[in-house]
Amino acid sequence: MNTLLFKIVWRLVVYPALAFAALSFVFLWIYIHPRRNVGHDKPETFGLKPRPLTLTTADGVKLDAWFVPREGSRKAVVICHGYPMDKSDVLGLTSYLNKDFNLLYIDFRAMGRSGGFFSTGGARETRDVDAAVSWLKDDGMDSVGIYGFSMGAATALLSTNPALKARVADSPFANLREALDGVFSPFGVLRRPLVGAMRLWGLLLTGSDIDEVSPEKSAASITTPVLLIHGDADETVNYSGSLRIKAANPAIELWIIKGAGHGETRYKALSDYEKRVRGFFLKNL
Repeated sequence: MNTLLFKIVWRLVVYPALAFAALSFVFLWIYIHPRRNVGHDKPETFGLKPRPLTLTTADGVKLDAWFVPREGSRKAVVICHGYPMDKSDVLGLTSYLNKDFNLLYIDFRAMGRSGGFFSTGGARETRDVDAAVSWLKDDGMDSVGIYGFSMGAATALLSTNPALKARVADSPFANLREALDGVFSPFGVLRRPLVGAMRLWGLLLTGSDIDEVSPEKSAASITTPVLLIHGDADETVNYSGSLRIKAANPAIELWIIKGAGHGETRYKALSDYEKRVRGFFLKNL
């Protein structure tokens, strides 16, 4: 009888645990190996004339990129898209910057047309930023800034590249673990164990710790100008994260746009968005 009871209890414990581990692995795999999205928007539609490039990161990943020159300018802005999109997704948010600056649009690793197998929420993507900055400096740029949206905004804040003189971060998350907690909120009390198990799988597969991907912490040590933008109606990445980033570094300029959801900031603020972002880079680059 005791043997039968042991077998029953063993199965009741082990089988659900194995199923939970498998489920967390599947979710982690979907997250770090996203489906490739290549947008239909073209730079030419926005009046841009890009030169296709292939950049190589320090860890050997090939990145697909567009360089959009601005004749007479030695200043440039690296443009970073969100997850899991590609560089075309931020053309509407940034194309006007070419009036004054050279622009370098990149596809992050494992997204768009770039190489790479794993996306890491900003942890390794800082190496993609480094590759872009290095190419611009080699091309003779005197001053480099960065614009990022969503995960691209988080990556812009995570980067410690000393060549970055100004950063615009539109709709970043404050902490990757908390962002994933939000994604899995429908799982109720199981969401924290699920994200915790995903963290362990992530450490095993990518060597990156989601608990360490924290723009909030990184922002505290940034000494160059930062313009932080967020919509107060953002249901994908809550704007409270940007409030915390601002609190971590009071020198950061924070602009909350009323009624704007995720990706809607420019379209709610209209000409004020272009004026403020363009003015910020003109002042600080």
